[in-house]
Amino acid sequence: MRQWQSILWLSLLFFAASCVGEKGRVLPLSEIEEGDLAFRCGRGVFSRIVTSAEEEGVYSHVGVVVRDEGKWKVAHAVPAEPEYKGDFDRVKLEDIEVFFAPDRAWSGCLVRPGVSDPERMCAEAIRAARDSVAFDGGYDLADSSKVYCTEFVWRLYLHDGKDLSEGRRRYIRVLGVSGDVILPEHLLKYKGIEPYFKF
Repeated sequence: MRQWQSILWLSLLFFAASCVGEKGRVLPLSEIEEGDLAFRCGRGVFSRIVTSAEEEGVYSHVGVVVRDEGKWKVAHAVPAEPEYKGDFDRVKLEDIEVFFAPDRAWSGCLVRPGVSDPERMCAEAIRAARDSVAFDGGYDLADSSKVYCTEFVWRLYLHDGKDLSEGRRRYIRVLGVSGDVILPEHLLKYKGIEPYFKF
């Protein structure tokens, strides 16, 4: 039992060390473009599971940046972040400052894969949020009626003619879920993209 506890504490310390960013963060709002991707390393248990499944274990979540009602927002499929009593896991649309808020992100970055039709892509992302497309807790890429975060972004870009995952998948088996999934680092490794902002 003590060995298990030691392993758990060491894992948690490693996670914290790998995700800690600066306390202060000023987003480069004038540099952002529609279709940019927002990656973050979250603070919850689910984030620890995701980063432990990755080779580099840097980011646990991703969404696409859109312009809506004159503000920069992030459309993303997220579990366990209800906005009201009775809310369910779904695609959400929230201000970029909320997405990167200190209580939700240890660290984060913005990248620009480039999109040929940002207006169409962002309209599709906003529509998914307004339609409350359900979060896919089964992480099943074959079922497009529900999506998980990386699947949501991957599908948006696939409709634009880019496979951001470039076929990368990782087999996971945890908490009753098993199968090949797309992880945040699979999208971040897309050819030629580099973060233009990090904290």
